[in-house]
This record gives sequence, structure tokens and C-alpha cells, in this order.
Amino acid sequence: MPIVRLPGVPEPGAGHAVLFAAARQVAANHVFVAGPGATATALWAARAGAAVTYWTENTAEGQSLIASFSHNRLPAAQCFIQADFTGLQAETCDAAFLHLPRGREMQMEMLGLAAAMLRPGGRLVFVGATHEGVKGALQETRAIFKQAGIVVRKSGFHAGLAQRPDGHFPFPDIQRIDRVIVVDGVPTQLLSFSGAFAPARLDDGAAALIAGMQIPNGARVLDLGCGTGLVGLAALRRGANVTLTDVSARAVLSAQETLAANGYPDIPVAHACGAATIETATMDIVVANPPFHQGHGLHFETAQFFIEEAARVLKAGGRLYLVANAFLGYEGWLHAHFARVQQVWNDRRYRVWEATK
Repeated sequence: MPIVRLPGVPEPGAGHAVLFAAARQVAANHVFVAGPGATATALWAARAGAAVTYWTENTAEGQSLIASFSHNRLPAAQCFIQADFTGLQAETCDAAFLHLPRGREMQMEMLGLAAAMLRPGGRLVFVGATHEGVKGALQETRAIFKQAGIVVRKSGFHAGLAQRPDGHFPFPDIQRIDRVIVVDGVPTQLLSFSGAFAPARLDDGAAALIAGMQIPNGARVLDLGCGTGLVGLAALRRGANVTLTDVSARAVLSAQETLAANGYPDIPVAHACGAATIETATMDIVVANPPFHQGHGLHFETAQFFIEEAARVLKAGGRLYLVANAFLGYEGWLHAHFARVQQVWNDRRYRVWEATK
């Protein structure tokens, strides 16, 4: 079935094949689906006749699923694209299919969410990469579901099964992190939530970007893929007019709370894919620290998308400041969209590029 996929959304791959082999068939009237790249799994369940409820905090993932269902003329999924679990109806699903995210905290959260969504006796099928903590996830599954086992191992993925026991399983709490860190030489309160990138620290790449970016007073700045908002906060402290955007609802919530805690409660933070909410040729400066991983593999689609989006929203003469690991060759992509490209900061690990439109 055709999939409509936005930039950065994982394509169907070995993990899907392993999950489908573990599940064998969709023997359920109502299925809960969640996790990175879950669109193909949701389509598979819907094609078998199941009603689908889907949760994600990633708007690109959610928009891809909605568009794919529409393109294939399937009954619309009940789709929740949000930071929390408001509106989800507990104990309404006969089966749950999970693509486990990276990170123990998010894996525990997703397994607890599946337990809350399943009816007693409902079946959980989960899949995770061998090198992304799936063995620990199996232990957590056993702690929640009492019994669980791995049934398929193939192509670097493990898929497991469990059955939801009787009892009450509340929706999981979202971990909230409160730290005081130093950003651009200033003590800063960081308020963030699980699921955001680098939720408890200033990422080294972001620190390099802050060191290399040149922000004039009064400049219109877009923090593209803002994460917890610390780069945008540094630009605000230098006198810029800043807008922030991120594909992750948890990142948006983290940025909003961090900005408010540091004296900027009214700064716009958009939950969007790229710069979708920003008009063309309206920004003086874009700052970006694009991700380049999907799982343990290198993946440059989001970085290319960020460069294209920056070129679109910048005014003539506007500048993009982009940080990248020293081994990443982004210079060619930058030259394809910008008139002048140069390094303005570097060390052994990172380079900060200035690209002028």
C-alpha cells in the first residue's frame, strides 16, 4: 500500500517485517498503534478491517499516517498528535502494536500506555532494535504484563508478545525534568519532558551553535527544530525577535516552559514539520541543529529538509547558522541553496556553518 511520508519519518523496513511475523495476523476489532514509523503497521491493521487508534507526539509521523489513510481510502484512524494522553479511552483496544522508541524512559512510557489502552486479555506485540534496549524493554514488559517473551529475532530486531492481565493500569506519568544549567555563560533553568532531545542538559552541538552564531539586536530569528529551546533562548538574550518550531510536541512543551521560566513567557513555539508555519522570505536568521540519526544508522533527510526550509524562509541576504558533527559533509547541500557558505566556528567535534542567501 502506498505510504505518504513526510521528511524524517522512518520508512517501512526490517522492524515492520519482524513485527508482522510475530503478530501473524490482525485478530482484533480495535487496535492501538504507536512508535516511530508506525504508519505502515497502522495501514496493515486497517486493511485487515480493524479500527485504529494511534498516538504520537511527532507531528510529521501523525500527518504521514493521516495522509496515508486518506490516500488509500481507508476509514480514518482515531489519531492523537500531542504531548500527553488526554482524550485517549482506556481499555478500549483488543491488540496493541508498538514500535519501541530509543531510550529506556520512553520505552517504559510506551509499554505503560499500551497496558492502559488494552482490554483485559488484549494482546501486545512489540518490536525493537537489538542495540536499542529491547532486552531491557522485555524485562519492563514482564514487570507490567507478568508474562512476555521474544518470538521473532531477525535482521537486528526482536519482536515480543504479551497478554494484558486483569487489574487497573493507569495512563503513565510523563517525566518532567528541572535543572539549572549554564547557557551562553548565564545560569538557566531548564524545564523539559521525556521525549524531547537532550532533556536534562545543553547538548554539545547546541553549545557549539550558540558559540558560533552571530545574532544582531532586533533580528528576526527562527530556531528550526528548537528542542528544549536553549538556542532560541540565547538568541533572545542577545536582543533578537525569536520564533521557535519543532516536530515534537514534547520539545514544544519543554521550550515553552523553559522560556517562561527564564523570563520569556510569550514567545511563539510552533508544533510543526520544519518551518511549515513560517511565511516565505520573512526571517533574517535561521539557527538549526538538525538530527542525523534514525536508530543507530546515519540519516540525512532531515538535515537536507532543514537547509531547504531555511533557504525558503530567509530574506535575501539572510543567514543560516547550522551546526554539524565534523565528519558530516553538509557543505555541498548548503552551496546548492545559498550564495556564500563558510565555517565560522569549529573544534575537533563540531563545525558551525554560516550560509548566506
